[in-house]
Amino acid sequence: MRLWFGLGLIEVSLLIAFAWIPEAHHFPWPGLLLLSMAFTAYAAAAGLLIRGRTADGAAALGGAGPSPGQLIWGLGIVVRLTLLPLAPELSDDVNRYLWDGHVQAAGINPYEHAPDAMEVSELRTGYHEAINNPSVSTIYPPAAQLVFLLIALAGSSVFVMKTVWIGCDLATAWVLARTVRDRGGDEMSVLLLWLWSPLLLVEVAWSGHLESLGLLALALAIRFAGKMNIGGAPAGVALAIATLTKFAPAAALPALVRRQGLPAAIGFFLTVVLLYVPYASAGQALFTGLRTYSEHWWFLKGAFGVLEWIAGDPSNAKRMAAVIVLSVIGWTAWKAMELDRALLWVLGAGMVFTPTLHPWYVLWMLPMAVLRRSRPWLLLSGLAFTGYFGLGSYQNTGEWAQPLLARAVLWLPFFALMLYEAWTTRSSETHESTS
Repeated sequence: MRLWFGLGLIEVSLLIAFAWIPEAHHFPWPGLLLLSMAFTAYAAAAGLLIRGRTADGAAALGGAGPSPGQLIWGLGIVVRLTLLPLAPELSDDVNRYLWDGHVQAAGINPYEHAPDAMEVSELRTGYHEAINNPSVSTIYPPAAQLVFLLIALAGSSVFVMKTVWIGCDLATAWVLARTVRDRGGDEMSVLLLWLWSPLLLVEVAWSGHLESLGLLALALAIRFAGKMNIGGAPAGVALAIATLTKFAPAAALPALVRRQGLPAAIGFFLTVVLLYVPYASAGQALFTGLRTYSEHWWFLKGAFGVLEWIAGDPSNAKRMAAVIVLSVIGWTAWKAMELDRALLWVLGAGMVFTPTLHPWYVLWMLPMAVLRRSRPWLLLSGLAFTGYFGLGSYQNTGEWAQPLLARAVLWLPFFALMLYEAWTTRSSETHESTS
């Protein structure tokens, strides 16, 4: 038995035990302990696989039988199928997705009315009480809404929705593997880092978050942007779909246009217009929910908390954060960065300086972290589970505890590793220049 695969079996066993045993769902303990152990096994398995293939190629992985790719794919699919039938326990976002699709199937624009509005009271379903923030209209952009509608027409169930998300997740693994193969890299390490990611497994296969839809579009944008023979328009279209799943990827558009030219911009903006047209009747209400979210939500803020302390109030801190992120966007465009590197910088800056970081938000960094083996961002994908520290108190009292210790455990190791890698990279470059 290959040691790295044995570690994968340990990781998967821990995740399945966590998901299937109700007593394991308690937070902070034993939930965080099980998730931490699973991530440790995942990181160790990835390290062994990468070192083995770097040192001696596939032979270092040893033995006859299934190939590394078959083992990685097989275990990744098995754990997803094991988590698929489970009802989400850590998040109730899936109920909002179902509701948005449900009202669209009834011919109603989801941006026009919040779930609690009297205008849609006749459409209420059995899961209506489980919809979070029912007095706030939807924040999800049109690409997500169109898929919600298709799922509603196909059966409108958590099982159907999670099946779609898992399909997107597996397709993303294939796209990333092909991308790194085109670059002459090792696709096995990419497949393991993606298919066995504990955060991805928990947040998509179990909790049913829509992130995998946007991540597939993001992976396609990266792949198209790296193939100069197909032009910039497909990359622009894919980036627009990712943006209209969650808005943040739009920040990489200037860098994409700098490298790919006007066709990328045309593809992006035409796609945005076409996807917004079916919902245009909502007018200004298209962004009511998003404005409410941006004004009132905060969760596990990291560097934003420092800006808030410096600025003295959240509004000024948001302006400072916006200036920093815009500066990073301008820098990536000026440097004409490859799309995945630009995304690593601009989405990373946004994540570091956001006032709201739910665990599943970190998934947006995973394609770039996997392609570039970014250890700080891979580490954050494990530390992100710290966001569930207060889930137990929330379920019991309605208050979500966010102690300073939990935020320190989430952010300090990440920043420490980021600084260490920056220092070692600079030291290496200085040594090379003086040799």
